[in-house]
Amino acid sequence: ASTKLRLLEMYNGAGAHTIPLAKSMLLSEIVAVELDERLVNACRNNCRLNNCLKGEASDQDQTLVEVFRGDAAEWAKTLRCIHKKNRLSTDTSPNEISNNGTNDYNEFDILLVDPPRQGLDKTVCEMAIKGTFSQLIYISCGRRALIRDLKLLCSDFDIEDLAVIDLFPGTDAVETLIHLKRKMLK
Repeated sequence: ASTKLRLLEMYNGAGAHTIPLAKSMLLSEIVAVELDERLVNACRNNCRLNNCLKGEASDQDQTLVEVFRGDAAEWAKTLRCIHKKNRLSTDTSPNEISNNGTNDYNEFDILLVDPPRQGLDKTVCEMAIKGTFSQLIYISCGRRALIRDLKLLCSDFDIEDLAVIDLFPGTDAVETLIHLKRKMLK
């Protein structure tokens, strides 16, 4: 049996990516972080409706999702996510996490980000580079910010795949989906 991967999702919104990924059964765990309280509540509700909210799901064999409210930049600065020996409340703040003394963001295999138009905070880029994420999925609606962020991320990651999706024909707005893989050490 192959080992399932752990995913950290930042800027998760209402769970548009979270739920299908949980239902795919390709992951062992998803930790989702979102700042907007309304979206956090919507994501938790969507996870409940799809029977994948950690602590409430009846099917413990499927991928379970923990949803946290927090600013991605603050989390990136202090992230010590969800140590198996010391589970945290989903209302835990980044300060409480840093005071917890665990350092487990390196336990995640994949980082998925879907930031607003202004792109990633520099601390999120630094977390991606310094962490042990083997893969990064970047969904972008801001071309200039994406180019800026890729200049930082491509120091440690190679672009594996890329798709540009025109969701709004007749405008210059496009969604870009990029799959990056960590560069192999020479």
